[in-house]
Amino acid sequence: MERDRLSDLSLLCVSLIWGVNIVAVKYLLASLSPVNVILVRFITGSVLLFLLLLFFEDVKVPLRDIWRLALLGAIGITVYQFLFTFALKYTSAVNVGILINMSPIYGSFLSSLLGYERFVRKRIIAIIVGFFGVFILMTKGNWSIVLSGDLRGTSLALLASLSWALYTILSKPLLDRHSPLKVTAYSMLAGSALLGTCIPYFFDPVELARLSGTGWMVIIFSIIFSIIIAFFLWYRAVAKIGLSRTMIYQYCVPAAAAAAAYFVSGEKLHIYQLIGGVIIFASVYLARR
Repeated sequence: MERDRLSDLSLLCVSLIWGVNIVAVKYLLASLSPVNVILVRFITGSVLLFLLLLFFEDVKVPLRDIWRLALLGAIGITVYQFLFTFALKYTSAVNVGILINMSPIYGSFLSSLLGYERFVRKRIIAIIVGFFGVFILMTKGNWSIVLSGDLRGTSLALLASLSWALYTILSKPLLDRHSPLKVTAYSMLAGSALLGTCIPYFFDPVELARLSGTGWMVIIFSIIFSIIIAFFLWYRAVAKIGLSRTMIYQYCVPAAAAAAAYFVSGEKLHIYQLIGGVIIFASVYLARR
């Protein structure tokens, strides 16, 4: 029970970190291209994670698991990041935010289908209720905004959501055999290596050279907290409390982002965002019971 509480607390921290990171990345995108932001964060983060693994654990992995870890990284880092980025190019951030948060729904059904978890009706209801909360929070009551999305952007966002669900689900058998740090480090390294193939075509060192000191501080925060710490805690929770219960905490990220935007950027909070936030946290509470 104490272990479960610790996992729940760590996932709330992950939600807060990723929520603040949305505001941080939004700040960086005023000075850097989306691809530059992705490359710098993930390549640097993966190297630092692997150095931590070298320091704290044995890095040996059986050959049969190498390709699984590489596939995990390709799906959850490379594919997800590009689908997410290009979805934002073709449709609104609101649409992307809603559709990305379908991954707990995908994850719950797929994990049951693959035999990783039992189908628990109460948890499924909590996940659907939580998604409704995200919908209210993201649209701020203006539901017609969802109909304004481009079909390409909508399709890419749905695929991104599916890729994140698969990234979480496919980690389960690996986490049964390896530590969360090892799975995180290897999958991140593999995904970042694939991202690295974009460097000759998209990387712009001039942009980085012009970045302000504040911008570099934001990058450092994003690497240390949103990548190294948050990804490790996410996989640790999957190993400790299971897939569906972990994934429902993803719904807390938009709520944390709205709060961070209010406190950091001075953005206005709408009553619908507060209502959506209450529904989200109620669904998380229901899923825990």
